[in-house]
Amino acid sequence: MADEPKTNYTQGRSSAVTSGHASRTVNSDAAFLVPYLKPTDRILDVGCGPGSITIGLAAYVPRGSVVGVDLSADIVTKATALLFSADAGEKKKDGKREEDPKNEKEGESIDLKARVSFEVADVLRGLPFEDASFDVVYASQLFAHMPPPDLPARALAEMHRVLRPGGILATRDAAAQHFFPRALDLETLLSRNLVRGFGREDWAGPEMPALYRTVGFDADGGKVRVSCGTTCYADPESRRWRADGLIGRLAEGEAVRESWIRNGVSVEEIETCIARLREWADTPDAWYGVLQTEIIAWK
Repeated sequence: MADEPKTNYTQGRSSAVTSGHASRTVNSDAAFLVPYLKPTDRILDVGCGPGSITIGLAAYVPRGSVVGVDLSADIVTKATALLFSADAGEKKKDGKREEDPKNEKEGESIDLKARVSFEVADVLRGLPFEDASFDVVYASQLFAHMPPPDLPARALAEMHRVLRPGGILATRDAAAQHFFPRALDLETLLSRNLVRGFGREDWAGPEMPALYRTVGFDADGGKVRVSCGTTCYADPESRRWRADGLIGRLAEGEAVRESWIRNGVSVEEIETCIARLREWADTPDAWYGVLQTEIIAWK
């Protein structure tokens, strides 16, 4: 892995972590934004990770563009590889349209590489874009990685800076996480300790509406709309997938495990959590739900 400057991000970039990030799509994590998108929008995806949402957004802006930024050069390389793979798939699937310009609407491009790009950037150190550069700025699960009191406001203010007047800032952040049956105590063993590993006292979702007001959005004037989304794993296959991913993050040598230990979680408690996750995955009718804070705001 290439050397990278020290940042606030503590969760690592192993396959146990990035496979979970790559499972996020426009449908699962940005559906609340889609109705507001215009075909010509220029979109910025902050903390884009492996790029699955970034690339998906391009379908909704056929005469616009999407830029994804992430802290990690390695992750940007993976996102770019996904882009090239998706672009090749689109051309193969839509070969007739590619061969016949008459089938292409004026100003539209079916070449994803012409409309999607990825860059290394840190929102806390300043985004490499001029003021008012984007029609839409979006972030999914970004603010959990920014412990209060100062980092969340700094990040949101920088996103506000690159947004055009009248443009949309949209964020999605977990507000609460629940495992059922409660008797397994995973809300203590896992959910609480995940938050501690981020260097936080609570998930980012509850603080987000007030944060928008703090950085200058007109909440009282109806320019901030707060809603709730959900994430749920309930069937045996998805439950096993979720459990395996979380167990992988808690393996020896993983950054998530080390972040827990740094923040006071004992090795014994980590091993108990792993055992309970295995039990949860094998428990008929067990399920998992996350309440997501989804915000649309106009500058």
